[in-house]
Amino acid sequence: MRFLSDFHRNGKLTKGINSTFIALIPKTDSPQRLNDFRPISLVGSLYKILAKVLANRLRQVIGSVISESQT
Repeated sequence: MRFLSDFHRNGKLTKGINSTFIALIPKTDSPQRLNDFRPISLVGSLYKILAKVLANRLRQVIGSVISESQT
């Protein structure tokens, strides 16, 4: 996973890694109007993995960084 080592080395995400695509899912069998669709966002799996890794690491140290009254 080269993007992880690049992120660790540079502190920056690879361009486009956090791109999100909006897909319209029909609510009815024959949608006619925009209200007949439900938008969902499709986020790349590499970005999700990186976000989860960072969240888990932050969870381990959050108590020593932020006081109880700030949560």
